[in-house]
Amino acid sequence: TIETGAIVPNANSYATVQQLRDFASARGITVPADDADCEHLLVKACDYIGAQEHRFKGTRVSSLQPLSWPRNGVYLFGTKFANDAIPVQVIAGQCQLAVSAQTTDLLPSTDPAASRTKREKVGPLETEYFSASENAGNYSQPIIAAADAIMAELYKAPRFSIMVGRG
Repeated sequence: TIETGAIVPNANSYATVQQLRDFASARGITVPADDADCEHLLVKACDYIGAQEHRFKGTRVSSLQPLSWPRNGVYLFGTKFANDAIPVQVIAGQCQLAVSAQTTDLLPSTDPAASRTKREKVGPLETEYFSASENAGNYSQPIIAAADAIMAELYKAPRFSIMVGRG
């Protein structure tokens, strides 16, 4: 179900399968021939966009909308963006994420307390695992640079920056 900016109930995508195919074709990328497989990739990509909501400019138009967009108070390239539309950057970003989802788990669910091998010796069979405290925080979300580049104008400016210079 495609979100058009009209706050579509049960929306789960910003991009259509055809938009994904056109995006991929223009870049020489292959996507599945089956529409259902493409839809699954688009939903995964939309889930990732939802997980990035804290990074987006503006606020949701309605607390009842199922997805992060449309948004109020968004300025793109110095111009106020309509709060009843979806930016092309969201659609293209979702298509890029769908392409990436073919080979990358966009939202991996890992247990930070799960054991990872610290040392393994094959000879007389010796295996050592990181302790829970050593392992804590060793899970991460993939960095999807291509999608971030496409959607960069949609993100808030960093809250702080550090300037380094020589005196």
